[in-house]
Amino acid sequence: MKIVVVGKGGVGKTTIAAALARFLGRDGFSVVAVDADPSLNLASAIGIPRDVADKAPILFDEEEFIKSRTLLPNGFLVLNPKVDDIVDRFGVKGPDNVTVLKLGEVRKGGTRCLCPEYAFLRALLSHLVLGRRDVVVIDMVAGLEPMSRGAVRGVDLVLCVVEPSIKALDVALKMEKLSRDIGVKNFRYVVNKVRSSGDVEFVEKNINSEVFHWIPFDEAVFEADYNGVSLLDYKPLSPAVKALSELKNKIVAQFLHRK
Repeated sequence: MKIVVVGKGGVGKTTIAAALARFLGRDGFSVVAVDADPSLNLASAIGIPRDVADKAPILFDEEEFIKSRTLLPNGFLVLNPKVDDIVDRFGVKGPDNVTVLKLGEVRKGGTRCLCPEYAFLRALLSHLVLGRRDVVVIDMVAGLEPMSRGAVRGVDLVLCVVEPSIKALDVALKMEKLSRDIGVKNFRYVVNKVRSSGDVEFVEKNINSEVFHWIPFDEAVFEADYNGVSLLDYKPLSPAVKALSELKNKIVAQFLHRK
């Protein structure tokens, strides 16, 4: 099963991606959790100690390595670079059978061609989605463009995290349109930081459909983030954790058993 988690910055998608990865790992799956968000907070959210997480290699900081895989001596670009060893080379082991891969971001500064990085990114995402038997959970940067070249056809679910605000919903609706444009079959909304039933109704009115799941506002989420620890370790019985466990169960029931 391959899950891509998207959403506007600050809506809580990293917390949700981390919890899903660990809950799926506890179910006995081998899970690869991919941090494709430039903030690179997924490892600590999963429960890897910050000093270990900070020392873990960031793939797109390794410019010479990327070039070695994507450029031939004559300067020609390798369109299908070798990527099947990346998880083993760059992944860091976390709790509950989860391996975290820190992608970082493709830097846009300067004027040189970024073709090697984008070729590598497309090949890597395609491999993770289509070429591995693990469960893969991708905490994606806001846009879905990196998924648009082939990898998307193997994605089981794009989970769009929103909070009850117009700004978050504007971004989410653009993502939904883009997901349709690139052939995503299953795009679902999860409402985070819900304080009342009115919040869910507000979201459903603006997206013109039912939400897939909602997660209550929970101070434990902010406390765990403030302390740089995993929510599941900080307060495993909190309301948000209970809702996240229910979200995992719903995903497994609707998207795993049909495969």
